[in-house]
Amino acid sequence: MSLRPPLPWLLATLLAALVAMYLATNGLQKAEAATSAAAFAILLVIAGFRTNAPLWRRRAANIATTPRQALWQTTLLIMLAYLWCALAFYAVYLGTTLRWQHGWEYASAMLLVAVGHAIYLWRLDDPNAAVSTPKAVGRAVAMAALQAVTIACGLIWLIQSGKLSSVKGDWAANQLFLAGGFTVMCLSVIIVKTHASLSERSAR
Repeated sequence: MSLRPPLPWLLATLLAALVAMYLATNGLQKAEAATSAAAFAILLVIAGFRTNAPLWRRRAANIATTPRQALWQTTLLIMLAYLWCALAFYAVYLGTTLRWQHGWEYASAMLLVAVGHAIYLWRLDDPNAAVSTPKAVGRAVAMAALQAVTIACGLIWLIQSGKLSSVKGDWAANQLFLAGGFTVMCLSVIIVKTHASLSERSAR
């Protein structure tokens, strides 16, 4: 069998978290907004874990998932993370009284990254595409590892900088940076772990 993330349930809960983030931010309720952002992160990380964890078991030979398919599945979740953050930035800084001059810029940048991931997923879904070769998949996994390390460094800086306690209009943005960064970092680590497990199994 092959594993896929439960998209209808996942999209519904992500939409609920987005609405909750908007309402909390509109009411300038920082704790509630942080909880909504954390819920988004937890939902996607759990989805990534539940989809990939069966592939990490030694007795997973009955799961017909290739490294390319595994990469596709988790990259889809990363795409959803960027898309959710983009929509959240738009909702917060264009739909509420909260103001931060860079809000729409980061929203647009994240939307472009999400679109880029969507195009990559479309190509990766074709087993004959150039991005679907074992070497190309291996390079994508290496990029995921680099991404995880880079984001980890960024999150450490964000936490140590004290920006999470900002009283300026960027407080919601910092919450989104933390939640989104944490999500993409964890999903990137999952990509690396799954690829290593599948490679080890095929080498036996």
